[in-house]
Amino acid sequence: MKRALANLLMMAILVSLFSAVAYSIGGAGDTEWPKGVTIELQLKLVATSDTNGQAKISGELLVRNPGDTTLTIQDPHNRLVLTFVVFDRLGNTVRPAGRGKVDPRFRVHDLPAHATFTQRLERLEFLTGSGEFGYDLTSGKTYRVVAVYRPAGPHGPGFTSQETILEIPK
Repeated sequence: MKRALANLLMMAILVSLFSAVAYSIGGAGDTEWPKGVTIELQLKLVATSDTNGQAKISGELLVRNPGDTTLTIQDPHNRLVLTFVVFDRLGNTVRPAGRGKVDPRFRVHDLPAHATFTQRLERLEFLTGSGEFGYDLTSGKTYRVVAVYRPAGPHGPGFTSQETILEIPK
């Protein structure tokens, strides 16, 4: 009887550890979001040419908390939290290209009242449920880019930036 009870206890501990580990190694989870609370987004992008003539896009995503309480926001590198919508000069959406499979660590940040969280962007890439996607933009062309950010995760509210004009140098 003691052995069966010990085995049952060990099984319960293992199950609780496995579920915590699976979530922390890349689960797409939701976090609490106060009803009616909004954030403000600003997307800043710059395109340059690297030594091979390829477009290199960098910039910042600014997440501002205009409210009076601290918010817990998800890291933009979590699954299903940040995406970009890109339009060509005719207004057609540009299809993102798959970069590979990913398994990011789940992270959150505290965003105090009236503060801004800045996420540095080294590329115009984002994560879906299991893949990393980005854009292969053509030199000499102009694009319009909108960021969509879900600070509470995939099932929380989504907020968008204003359109940002991105000119890719020749």
